[in-house]
Amino acid sequence: METAAIEEMFRLEDHHWWFVGKRLLLDALLAADGPPPGGRILDVGCGTGAVLAGLGGHGRPVGIDRSADSLAFCRRRGLVALARADASRLPFRPATFDTVLLLDSLEHVEDELALLAEVRRLLTPAGRLLVSVPAFAFLWSAHDEVLHHLRRYTATGLRAVLERSGLAVRRLTYTNIFAFPPALAVRRLLPLLGVRRREGTDFRTHARSTNALLLAAYRVEAALLRRLRLPVGLSVAAVATR
Repeated sequence: METAAIEEMFRLEDHHWWFVGKRLLLDALLAADGPPPGGRILDVGCGTGAVLAGLGGHGRPVGIDRSADSLAFCRRRGLVALARADASRLPFRPATFDTVLLLDSLEHVEDELALLAEVRRLLTPAGRLLVSVPAFAFLWSAHDEVLHHLRRYTATGLRAVLERSGLAVRRLTYTNIFAFPPALAVRRLLPLLGVRRREGTDFRTHARSTNALLLAAYRVEAALLRRLRLPVGLSVAAVATR
């Protein structure tokens, strides 16, 4: 990920609807799956630390990232349980973690099976993986390129790669359903009308009222995710076990 994008993330993620909404959905998916047998959590690709900082209520979190810049921002949040390493060689003993999070991380690595094999190695026998990735190749845009994505997924594709790595999929759903229509319009329809997109990521600062309205939509989605599988969305998420 480019340095400017990392700085932008740190500046926005405490209040921006996308990042706050992401944490609401994470909490909903973890709650719906039930408590893990223990409490050690690993956040792989922890970024600038907003998710990691909010995990204390779920267990004892540890963050890992290959970016020194990202980890420096984590430390500015007061986080200390951190490690810098490549995702394909995670520096922990087998069966160390009850929950592993791969939130917008799997799409960054060339060898997704190698990363998932490492995650499987680190899970306790009854542990779980929660993975979230960007959905649908037809939504590919400059946003993906700035963030150094290598691919986008469908639910079927994510299930296939998880099962190929020896993981059992327990829950599979699309997420970010309310963000899907505007993303489709911006990334696919507006270019057909000759409207040029702004360079960089899709993250924008909105008026407080707009931000609050979008957050309200995410609270609705979080409630739905506790009970339902969503048929479409800007992302796809899965809970898997060994």
